[in-house]
Amino acid sequence: MATFTVAELESMIVVNMGDYKTAKGEEKLMTKDLGSCVGVAVRDPRTGVGGLLHVMLPRHSETRASGSCFVAAKYADTGLDEMIKTLVMQGAGRSHLVAKIAGAAHMIRNATIPESEDISSRNLCAVKEKLQELGIPLLAADVGENFPRTVVFVPGDGTFRILTPGKAEKVI
Repeated sequence: MATFTVAELESMIVVNMGDYKTAKGEEKLMTKDLGSCVGVAVRDPRTGVGGLLHVMLPRHSETRASGSCFVAAKYADTGLDEMIKTLVMQGAGRSHLVAKIAGAAHMIRNATIPESEDISSRNLCAVKEKLQELGIPLLAADVGENFPRTVVFVPGDGTFRILTPGKAEKVI
């Protein structure tokens, strides 16, 4: 796994689980521990404005929790809507947006739930469907398997680094 200097780590904008952050140019956005969650990086290549969303759950409409505080960024559908709205307000051109994703790992095996229906598969499907609905091309993905990922995204040039313990760093 790649190592970072203290200065690099201090300069990164950390995206927590169920949240998103935006940046511009060479600013770096990082989210850690993508297991069944999906990291969605969206950017406008013309302006260098981009964002990173850490999706925890597929769709808000599928959630039956009552009395809990609604956090749009937890879900693929509402999180992408909210992040795109913010990116456009910060100067991104809606028609120029492109995306890259990572995560959706099958971290826990369950004999009663087929892999195709577990939370990671449902998260991945919801992200892809929402990107398609929004007309945002998915340029690259590093998803599935059974290991966690940390990602670092640079909106300016679109670099999307994937860091996994015990594996070589991957850039997509």
